[in-house]
Amino acid sequence: MKTLLRIILTVIITTGAISAKAQKKSSVKKVTYQCNFDCESCETKVMKNIPYEKGVTNVLVSYEQKLVIVEYKEAKNSNEGIKQALEELGYEVSIAGKSASFNVKGNCGMCKTKIENAAKSVNGVTSANWNNNTLTITVVFDETKTNLNAIHKAIAESGYDTEKEKADDEVYNNLHSCCKYER
Repeated sequence: MKTLLRIILTVIITTGAISAKAQKKSSVKKVTYQCNFDCESCETKVMKNIPYEKGVTNVLVSYEQKLVIVEYKEAKNSNEGIKQALEELGYEVSIAGKSASFNVKGNCGMCKTKIENAAKSVNGVTSANWNNNTLTITVVFDETKTNLNAIHKAIAESGYDTEKEKADDEVYNNLHSCCKYER
Protein backbone atom coordinates (compact mmCIF):
# COMPACT_ATOMS: atom_id res chain seq x y z
CA MET A 1 0.00 0.00 0.00
CA LYS A 2 2.81 2.42 0.92
CA THR A 3 4.59 1.65 -2.34
CA LEU A 4 1.45 2.39 -4.32
CA LEU A 5 1.00 5.73 -2.49
CA ARG A 6 4.63 6.65 -3.20
CA ILE A 7 4.19 5.89 -6.89
CA ILE A 8 0.98 7.95 -7.08
CA LEU A 9 2.62 10.83 -5.23
CA THR A 10 5.66 10.71 -7.55
CA VAL A 11 3.39 10.77 -10.61
CA ILE A 12 1.42 13.75 -9.24
CA ILE A 13 4.58 15.74 -8.44
CA THR A 14 6.15 14.96 -11.83
CA THR A 15 2.95 15.88 -13.67
CA GLY A 16 2.72 19.15 -11.73
CA ALA A 17 6.32 20.05 -12.60
CA ILE A 18 5.76 19.28 -16.28
CA SER A 19 2.53 21.29 -16.28
CA ALA A 20 4.23 24.29 -14.61
CA LYS A 21 7.05 24.12 -17.16
CA ALA A 22 4.54 24.00 -20.03
CA GLN A 23 2.64 27.00 -18.65
CA LYS A 24 5.87 28.97 -18.32
CA LYS A 25 6.75 28.29 -21.97
CA SER A 26 3.38 29.50 -23.22
CA SER A 27 3.78 33.04 -21.87
CA VAL A 28 2.54 35.80 -24.15
CA LYS A 29 4.99 38.44 -25.41
CA LYS A 30 4.04 41.83 -26.83
CA VAL A 31 6.35 43.35 -29.46
CA THR A 32 6.07 46.54 -31.51
CA TYR A 33 7.35 46.62 -35.08
CA GLN A 34 8.04 49.75 -37.13
CA CYS A 35 7.01 49.23 -40.79
CA ASN A 36 7.37 51.38 -43.89
CA PHE A 37 3.64 51.60 -44.68
CA ASP A 38 2.86 53.83 -47.65
CA CYS A 39 -0.93 53.60 -47.86
CA GLU A 40 -3.97 52.71 -45.79
CA SER A 41 -4.38 49.34 -47.50
CA CYS A 42 -1.18 48.25 -45.73
CA GLU A 43 -3.18 48.08 -42.50
CA THR A 44 -5.71 45.75 -44.15
CA LYS A 45 -2.96 43.60 -45.66
CA VAL A 46 -1.31 43.10 -42.27
CA MET A 47 -4.63 42.36 -40.54
CA LYS A 48 -5.48 39.73 -43.19
CA ASN A 49 -2.21 37.86 -42.65
CA ILE A 50 -0.41 38.35 -39.33
CA PRO A 51 -3.24 37.17 -37.02
CA TYR A 52 -2.89 33.74 -38.66
CA GLU A 53 0.82 33.34 -37.90
CA LYS A 54 1.67 30.63 -35.36
CA GLY A 55 1.03 31.66 -31.76
CA VAL A 56 -0.33 35.13 -32.53
CA THR A 57 -3.03 36.11 -30.03
CA ASN A 58 -3.60 39.80 -30.88
CA VAL A 59 -2.58 42.35 -33.53
CA LEU A 60 -2.96 46.14 -33.49
CA VAL A 61 -2.00 48.14 -36.59
CA SER A 62 -1.60 51.89 -36.92
CA TYR A 63 -1.01 53.07 -40.49
CA GLU A 64 -0.57 56.68 -39.34
CA GLN A 65 2.17 55.76 -36.87
CA LYS A 66 3.56 52.98 -39.09
CA LEU A 67 3.38 50.47 -36.24
CA VAL A 68 2.28 46.89 -35.79
CA ILE A 69 1.90 45.62 -32.22
CA VAL A 70 1.77 41.85 -32.00
CA GLU A 71 1.09 39.63 -28.99
CA TYR A 72 2.18 36.04 -29.44
CA LYS A 73 2.89 32.91 -27.43
CA GLU A 74 6.65 32.62 -26.98
CA ALA A 75 6.49 28.84 -27.19
CA LYS A 76 5.05 29.06 -30.71
CA ASN A 77 6.83 32.03 -32.35
CA SER A 78 9.56 34.65 -31.90
CA ASN A 79 10.33 38.32 -32.57
CA GLU A 80 12.26 37.29 -35.65
CA GLY A 81 9.48 34.97 -36.84
CA ILE A 82 6.90 37.78 -36.75
CA LYS A 83 9.40 40.21 -38.31
CA GLN A 84 10.02 37.76 -41.15
CA ALA A 85 6.27 37.35 -41.74
CA LEU A 86 5.91 41.15 -42.04
CA GLU A 87 8.90 41.30 -44.39
CA GLU A 88 7.33 38.59 -46.56
CA LEU A 89 4.37 40.96 -46.99
CA GLY A 90 6.81 43.42 -48.59
CA TYR A 91 7.65 45.75 -45.71
CA GLU A 92 10.92 46.97 -44.26
CA VAL A 93 10.59 46.11 -40.58
CA SER A 94 12.43 46.94 -37.39
CA ILE A 95 11.58 46.17 -33.80
CA ALA A 96 10.50 49.38 -32.07
CA GLY A 97 10.69 50.27 -28.37
CA LYS A 98 8.64 48.83 -25.54
CA SER A 99 4.89 48.94 -25.86
CA ALA A 100 2.41 49.20 -23.01
CA SER A 101 -1.32 49.79 -22.60
CA PHE A 102 -3.21 51.31 -19.71
CA ASN A 103 -6.52 53.00 -18.92
CA VAL A 104 -7.03 56.76 -19.25
CA LYS A 105 -10.38 58.43 -18.54
CA GLY A 106 -11.85 60.69 -21.22
CA ASN A 107 -14.86 61.06 -23.51
CA CYS A 108 -14.37 62.40 -27.00
CA GLY A 109 -12.16 63.18 -29.97
CA MET A 110 -10.83 66.30 -28.26
CA CYS A 111 -9.82 64.11 -25.30
CA LYS A 112 -8.08 61.72 -27.70
CA THR A 113 -5.97 64.52 -29.15
CA LYS A 114 -5.03 65.94 -25.73
CA ILE A 115 -4.23 62.54 -24.20
CA GLU A 116 -2.12 61.39 -27.15
CA ASN A 117 -0.28 64.74 -27.34
CA ALA A 118 0.45 64.64 -23.61
CA ALA A 119 1.92 61.15 -23.92
CA LYS A 120 3.96 62.09 -27.01
CA SER A 121 5.34 65.15 -25.20
CA VAL A 122 7.40 62.82 -23.02
CA ASN A 123 10.93 62.45 -24.40
CA GLY A 124 11.31 58.86 -25.64
CA VAL A 125 7.66 58.22 -26.52
CA THR A 126 7.48 57.33 -30.21
CA SER A 127 3.75 56.74 -30.50
CA ALA A 128 0.51 56.99 -28.54
CA ASN A 129 -2.94 55.82 -29.54
CA TRP A 130 -5.95 56.29 -27.20
CA ASN A 131 -9.13 54.36 -27.92
CA ASN A 132 -12.19 56.26 -26.67
CA ASN A 133 -14.33 53.09 -26.74
CA THR A 134 -12.09 51.08 -24.41
CA LEU A 135 -10.51 54.13 -22.67
CA THR A 136 -7.13 52.48 -23.22
CA ILE A 137 -3.96 54.10 -24.52
CA THR A 138 -1.19 52.11 -26.17
CA VAL A 139 2.21 53.79 -26.05
CA VAL A 140 5.53 52.83 -27.57
CA PHE A 141 8.60 54.25 -25.86
CA ASP A 142 12.35 53.94 -25.50
CA GLU A 143 13.04 52.55 -22.02
CA THR A 144 16.46 54.21 -21.97
CA LYS A 145 14.80 57.64 -22.18
CA THR A 146 11.59 57.34 -20.15
CA ASN A 147 9.30 55.04 -18.20
CA LEU A 148 5.59 54.42 -17.74
CA ASN A 149 5.39 56.57 -14.60
CA ALA A 150 6.54 59.64 -16.55
CA ILE A 151 3.91 58.97 -19.22
CA HIS A 152 1.13 58.56 -16.63
CA LYS A 153 2.22 61.81 -14.97
CA ALA A 154 2.25 63.80 -18.25
CA ILE A 155 -1.26 62.61 -19.11
CA ALA A 156 -2.54 63.48 -15.61
CA GLU A 157 -0.95 66.94 -15.89
CA SER A 158 -3.08 67.50 -19.01
CA GLY A 159 -6.26 66.87 -16.98
CA TYR A 160 -6.93 63.16 -17.50
CA ASP A 161 -6.89 60.48 -14.80
CA THR A 162 -4.89 57.34 -15.53
CA GLU A 163 -4.91 54.12 -13.59
CA LYS A 164 -1.81 55.33 -11.67
CA GLU A 165 -2.13 59.15 -11.57
CA LYS A 166 -5.03 61.47 -10.82
CA ALA A 167 -5.24 64.89 -12.49
CA ASP A 168 -5.29 67.96 -10.24
CA ASP A 169 -8.86 69.16 -9.65
CA GLU A 170 -8.02 72.62 -11.02
CA VAL A 171 -6.70 71.21 -14.30
CA TYR A 172 -9.65 68.81 -14.59
CA ASN A 173 -12.12 71.66 -13.95
CA ASN A 174 -10.56 73.64 -16.83
CA LEU A 175 -11.29 70.88 -19.36
CA HIS A 176 -13.94 71.60 -22.00
CA SER A 177 -17.42 70.56 -20.82
CA CYS A 178 -17.57 67.58 -23.24
CA CYS A 179 -14.23 66.32 -21.91
CA LYS A 180 -15.30 66.12 -18.26
CA TYR A 181 -15.51 62.42 -17.51
CA GLU A 182 -17.02 60.86 -14.40
CA ARG A 183 -14.46 60.81 -11.59
